Amino acid sequence: MAKQSLLILDEDAYYAGIFASRFEAAGWKVSVVESVEAARGILKKQIPDAMIIDTEPFEEGLTFIHELRRGEQTSEMVITVLTSVGDRQHILAAQDAGIDGYFFKGHFFPSEAIQKLKRLVSERG
Repeated sequence: MAKQSLLILDEDAYYAGIFASRFEAAGWKVSVVESVEAARGILKKQIPDAMIIDTEPFEEGLTFIHELRRGEQTSEMVITVLTSVGDRQHILAAQDAGIDGYFFKGHFFPSEAIQKLKRLVSERG
């Protein structure tokens, strides 16, 4: 069975590193980028099973999520948000954009994200 693949988009190397190492330890193939442009470059070459996006700056993150949901190759990809912003409007806007999950930095364990993404990816088949 092929490894599940994950693309992490986060400017914060600390959180991106934690998540990358935990997902890799769980058997995932992980790529990490710090910008939307770098993410687009990866997505032109290969579509991962799932993506974790830090939506800061907020408008750029939301615009990118909308772009992914409209994309022929990326519309069914599992997309979750990892952010330090817990504002209700922020959460609702991200949900309206079509995310599959929302995680707060520092308020949960990476193992929770691994379990959730594994379940979501298997449901998408």
